[in-house]
Amino acid sequence: MNVAELKKIMAIKTSETGHSVLVDTCAWIEFLREKTSPLGDQVAALIAQDRTVLCGVVVAELRQGLKLTDGQRHKVEVAKLQKIFDLLPCLATEEEDWHAAGQSLQQLRSQGITVPLTDALIASIAKRCQVQVLTLGAHFKALGFEVFV
Repeated sequence: MNVAELKKIMAIKTSETGHSVLVDTCAWIEFLREKTSPLGDQVAALIAQDRTVLCGVVVAELRQGLKLTDGQRHKVEVAKLQKIFDLLPCLATEEEDWHAAGQSLQQLRSQGITVPLTDALIASIAKRCQVQVLTLGAHFKALGFEVFV
């Protein structure tokens, strides 16, 4: 998807109301690929419905995934991400999110379950802000978090 297509999607507003959805990194990757996919299509629909939010963890993961080249493709990828970052709201990470994530990780570890810190933090932010998460990550279910499908 190019920047013009993203602008077009962002300009579309529907009368449909609903809660915001925090889009996880795996869903953004599907959306940003040149090929269509059911998960990428869900991201596009949420953008069109003005229901999409980010958080700092997802922003950092997306930036980390950028290819380090000087070519035109890199510039296009950077422009796409910057447009997303400029247009979508980003949920703040609060001190309580770190504590909640740590507590969740401790409880899961005592059960022999290992979950990435990033997923625990995303889940904590989403719980506090009362938003759903669009993800393929199975870790969110282990965290007792209902994901958006």
